[in-house]
Parts: sequence; C-alpha cells; structure tokens
Amino acid sequence: MIWAYVLENMGLEDNRSNQNIFLLINDLQIPDDNRYFDTNLDRPELESLLQALQSEDRLAIRSVLDLADSLSDLISVFQKLTGKQITLCSCEEDYLCGTDYLDTLTDFTQLYVDFEKKKQEQSYKKAVEDGTVGRPTKSKEVEQAVSMYQSGKYKVNQIESLTGVSKSTLYRYLKNEK
Repeated sequence: MIWAYVLENMGLEDNRSNQNIFLLINDLQIPDDNRYFDTNLDRPELESLLQALQSEDRLAIRSVLDLADSLSDLISVFQKLTGKQITLCSCEEDYLCGTDYLDTLTDFTQLYVDFEKKKQEQSYKKAVEDGTVGRPTKSKEVEQAVSMYQSGKYKVNQIESLTGVSKSTLYRYLKNEK
C-alpha cells in the first residue's frame, strides 16, 4: 500500500513548496485515507501514520526535514520505517529514496563526522606550528595588573579600567602564582 505524509507550511521562515508532493499524490492516486497532513510541529499525524504502516508499504514525503527536527529524531523515524521495511520516496532528497535510506543517512553522517575530525586535526596542527595553542602568554598589561593588585593601593575595578585586564583574567593569574 502507498501512503503520503506532508508537514504543512505554518508561516515559518523556511516555507517550502508542497507542489511536488501534491503532484506525486495525484499521479500515484493515493487514496484520501492514506494521506496524512500535519499542521503542528509535534507531528501527531506522523505518529499515527507510523502506527498504520504495514510491512513493505511505500511512503511518499516532500522532504526528510518534515519527519524530524533533529538528526537523532530523524534516525529514530528511519529506524521505525526500516523495521517495517518501508520504501521511502522523498521529493526533495531523491538520494534517500528506496529502502536503504537509514544506511545512506548513517553513511552521510559518518562522512560528515570524518570531515569535521580531519578539519579539526588540521586546524590544531596549524595552531601548534604557529604556536597559538592555548591561552596567550602573560602580557605586559597582565603583569602590571598583578603588581597593582599586590601593592594593595588599587581596587580591582580601578585596575580593570586602567589596564584593560578583566577581573577573571586578573584572578586567574593571581591564583596561578600561588
């Protein structure tokens, strides 16, 4: 059996066209009873649809973004669909059509994580080479602020305004000197 799910635009900033999913619904002649429309981001109709789906049914959607608000929620929905061997057809993400959408999403997620790790490692390596890892070395202003504080002649607010060194920085250096 074939089903359709649509999350209606609700005046949000990211209004997207529903035209493609409605054309698909008409072309496939999906019965009214098999069409689920949500107008609420809580997606109660999606939950009803997930209960109604039977093994090896087909589901047409506008976008996977309609199914969840976060990647973890989307993976959860995909796991439910995969458990029932549902064939998915997304109008906007044709690479997620078929039955291997959970594997595809998992692969994309892993690829993204790998790229981010590589980027982070390269950035760290460059920072080490440039000598910019960690906090900057003690500046002349910090040394001046510490000596002003230790003299006891100035209040912290005065030291802060005269040297430009924040209270937290001053206290951190004082704590480290002990």
